[in-house]
Amino acid sequence: MRRLALPVLLALTPPAQAEAPNLAPEPDGTPGTATRLVLAQRTYEAAMTNGDAILLLAAIRLARSVTPRPPTAWEKTTTGDAPGDEAKGRPAAPDPAGPEAIAIAQGLAGEDPDLQDLVYDLDAQLPDHRTETAVTVSAELGAGQTDSWRMPLFGEVAAEIGLIGDGDGPLALTVTDEGGTPVCALPPSTAPALCRLTPARNGFFTVSVSNPGTMVNTYRLIGN
Repeated sequence: MRRLALPVLLALTPPAQAEAPNLAPEPDGTPGTATRLVLAQRTYEAAMTNGDAILLLAAIRLARSVTPRPPTAWEKTTTGDAPGDEAKGRPAAPDPAGPEAIAIAQGLAGEDPDLQDLVYDLDAQLPDHRTETAVTVSAELGAGQTDSWRMPLFGEVAAEIGLIGDGDGPLALTVTDEGGTPVCALPPSTAPALCRLTPARNGFFTVSVSNPGTMVNTYRLIGN
């Protein structure tokens, strides 16, 4: 039987179903690719804080095990004043999968031959084995602004939404269903954030990223 596209399935969903919160009572507990990328970022930050080469190598391995891909059905609207021209092109948080992370690991390895071998082996690994993917997108958010991303999610399929800011200020993450009911709400923080949920049925969800701080924030939004 041919599987219908999600927008078609959404159109066939009876309107009365939207009255109840679109959240399964028992979400899937298996971590996915978005969880992995958020964990990689948290591990990277801990490694940088403590100068720990082993933690940094773990973060690199986690980040490199996921291949990012752009979203195809996400729609963004922004409320609040736009950031000034001086904010354009601000760097996002360092990517543990990038070459800079390997260079830092080489520096932390110092003269330790065992650590040097671990860094060399990881650096020599080709990325061709990466088969699992995560949807990722980057955006700038000015002080007082909110980005709202509208996206379709399948019913009874575990969904993950990760948020990684640049660390210059706190960001808040909220997920609401098609009826406007919050199904995940995380307070403002500079730490990487993660919402995990399983919709009860097919529907459109809104992921809101808010910047209550005083500085422009460049963030990455991740979905599985």
